[in-house]
Order: sequence, then C-alpha cells, then structure tokens
Amino acid sequence: MRPHRSCLHAIARALVRPAALACTALTLSGAAAAQSSSPAAYPDRPITLVVPFGAGGITDLVARATGKALSEQLGQPIVVENRPGAGGNIAADYVKRAKADGYTLLFATVGVLAVNPHTDVKVNFNSAKDFTYVSLVGSTPHVLVVGPNVAVKTLPDLIKLAKSKPDSLSVGTAGVGSSPYQGMKILEDASKVQFLHVPFKSGSESVTNVASGQVDLTFEASPQVMPFVTSGKLRALAVANPQRLTTAPDVPSTAELGYPNIVSGSVAGVVGPAGIDAKIVNKLNAAIVSAVADAKFKAVLVAQGTEPAASTPEEFRKMIGTEDRRWSALLKADVKN
Repeated sequence: MRPHRSCLHAIARALVRPAALACTALTLSGAAAAQSSSPAAYPDRPITLVVPFGAGGITDLVARATGKALSEQLGQPIVVENRPGAGGNIAADYVKRAKADGYTLLFATVGVLAVNPHTDVKVNFNSAKDFTYVSLVGSTPHVLVVGPNVAVKTLPDLIKLAKSKPDSLSVGTAGVGSSPYQGMKILEDASKVQFLHVPFKSGSESVTNVASGQVDLTFEASPQVMPFVTSGKLRALAVANPQRLTTAPDVPSTAELGYPNIVSGSVAGVVGPAGIDAKIVNKLNAAIVSAVADAKFKAVLVAQGTEPAASTPEEFRKMIGTEDRRWSALLKADVKN
C-alpha cells in the first residue's frame, strides 16, 4: 500500500527542515567568522611574530620584549617563533607567503631586508614588493670583541694584525646578512682588510665560540658580550657607534678612536606579508608607537643595549630602500675587489 501524497509531503518537509536549519546555522556561523576576521575586529586571536635568527641572540631578545609589549597593547597573545637559517631568508620567505591578515608578522632586520638580496645567498623575496611595513622598533649598537687567542688590545692593533694576515682572522656572525656580518663588512671596507667569515645560527652561538677561542672576533650587543668581558673571556676593543654606551661605559667608541665610518648595529622592525589592510597596519603601528613610548618597555630595551625608536610605515620602507642601495654598492665593490 502506497503512502498518501500528503504523507509524502509531510515526510519531505520533515527531512528538509533540519537540513535547511543546518544550512542557515552554517551561513550564520560563516558570517560570524568573516565578521570576526574583519579589519575592524582585529586582532581577535593570537598573532605569530617570526624571528629570523635562533633563540638567545639580540634580535630574538628584542623581538620577545616587543612581543610582550604588543600583547599588552593589543590584548591578544603574541607567539614568538624562531625560524633561523640562510641569514634570515627562510623566515622572510615564510612570512612573505603567509596570509595577509595581520596574524603572521616578521621581526625583520636591515640585514635580512636590505643586505641579503646583494649577497651570494639566494633570496626568494623582493623587499620593496613582498612586505607590508609596519614600524621600526629599535637600534642596537655593536661592541667589537676579540677572543682569548687574539693578542691585541686596541682597534688599531686589530687592523694592523688583520693586514698582516689577510683572510686569516675569523669573524663569527649569525649568518650572511645578519648585523654582525654587516659589522664585519663595514670594518673591512673602512680599514681595507679581509677577514674569514664563520656563520652560526645565532649571535649568542657566535659569541660563545669566540669566548672559547674557536673564532677570533665578533660584533654583538653589549648585554651579549659584556658578561664575557667582565669574566676575562673576551676583550672589548670598541663600540661601533659615535658615542659610548651606558651598558659599556669603559669601552671607547670607534669615532673617538679615529674610525667614525665604523658604525654598526642591529636595526629592526615589524613587517608582514604584502597586502595587509591599512586599518590593521594602523592598529599595529599605533600599538608599537605606544609600546616604544612606555617607560617600562624602554627600560627593558635599554638594558639590552637597544635604543627604542618607532616610525611610520613609510619611514621604515624608505629606510630599507636607502640601506638597500647602500649595500648594493658596498657588496658590488667587495666582489670587484
């Protein structure tokens, strides 16, 4: 016996209604998700801040301090993720390919964005086109230190020794393009000497290898090297800066030693993938500006030998463009020589 047609209609309505309700629920939840991911709602979940070098180096330390300060400003956790390798290129390429929603950012250095493209290491990004610039965060001058096996006490003595032994004195860095690598190149250019480059995954690793006598010298931030200087494992020759540092007051500056062109340090800021909405960029920039103005955050950075300095996105972009042209000329001249 067949069911009556009216019964069939009732069954059909009963079957369709839950599906329709489910569809409606999915549509509403999708709309809610889209709304929560809108620029106006940003940020509504944790943000990942990618560091291009290993843990323990000055870039990592400043990035973690910045992440903590930004978390307080934005009201969301900032997850710091180290992706070392290839002088920072691995991290830059990773962030370049991330979704441009403001939830994956790079704690970028001048070395990664402006130096690496002009080295022998292949880069898979274009600093002018592949990133959204947010703000500078700070600048950390370097201290030039030598290990226990290097019998020099002054910067002029080091230069004299390097000239007598070309390509022999080894310099530890956090990789090609890192700020210590920049310091080495600046020293080579200013004094017309050649060193042997020894790359490591982080600045802290290079410092410990200099202190143990495996490598001859390095450039690093004062908090990284001064404990070793105090213990006698390293000898500080100069601060690569126009003035002395409060964190290393007894170390002469390169300017007062007669080498004003030997100025080196780590300059870092925050960028994201190209195409991040301007409202999100403005929120991030405002958060960094507020953090840098905070006395507590300033004290943390100064204790690490870093001078806090925020900027507009355009100022950061222009600075990278200027440094890019500078390092293009410097490293081309290096290749010719």
